[in-house]
Amino acid sequence: MMSKFKFLLCVVGLFSVMMATGQATTAVTVKGTPYLHEAYQDGVVYYGDKSLTVPVRYNAFQDLIEYQQNGKALVLDPKLTIKKVQFGSAVFVPQAFDKKLGYFMLLDSGKMSLYVKKKITLLPGRKGGALDGSDQAPEYKPSPDEFFVKIGDGQLQEVGTIKSFVSGLPDKQEEIAAFAKKEKISPKKEKEMLQLVQYYNSLQ
Repeated sequence: MMSKFKFLLCVVGLFSVMMATGQATTAVTVKGTPYLHEAYQDGVVYYGDKSLTVPVRYNAFQDLIEYQQNGKALVLDPKLTIKKVQFGSAVFVPQAFDKKLGYFMLLDSGKMSLYVKKKITLLPGRKGGALDGSDQAPEYKPSPDEFFVKIGDGQLQEVGTIKSFVSGLPDKQEEIAAFAKKEKISPKKEKEMLQLVQYYNSLQ
């Protein structure tokens, strides 16, 4: 009975934080959205050896997973007890970077895993900032994607340049450098970074 009670406390502790909306004050109209996708999607939260099926969405402004349960809107802070949150084609995994836990979208896994950080910033409004001289409303704007890689259980590493990416590899540096040059890989483009990581994982 006691172990069951402790399990219930654990679940409550994991899934009982009330939702912070991430919106600006209600008196101000804000353009755009803080969410990767505004609408909730059917999702699964994996924690420990358990899972919870709930409607979820990602708040890219606050770096939070929001979900609905029993008619309430709640938030799921990034914690290492959470294995992953999956909804639609997206998989979000809590990872530590720069001494802070956050949600990173997993793009590919293998010997090397590729992640992307999705961010949305809030641009402040400006008096008379619009083209017609009227006030410019605050606006949520997506930031450029940031890519990260992780080899095995190592630390998450941000991909700055292809040169720094190659120099940080534990092996296959010559092959990867040649491939990146031949294919003209950009460290800022998801499709090309996927191509590079998948090539690295294909090497024996």
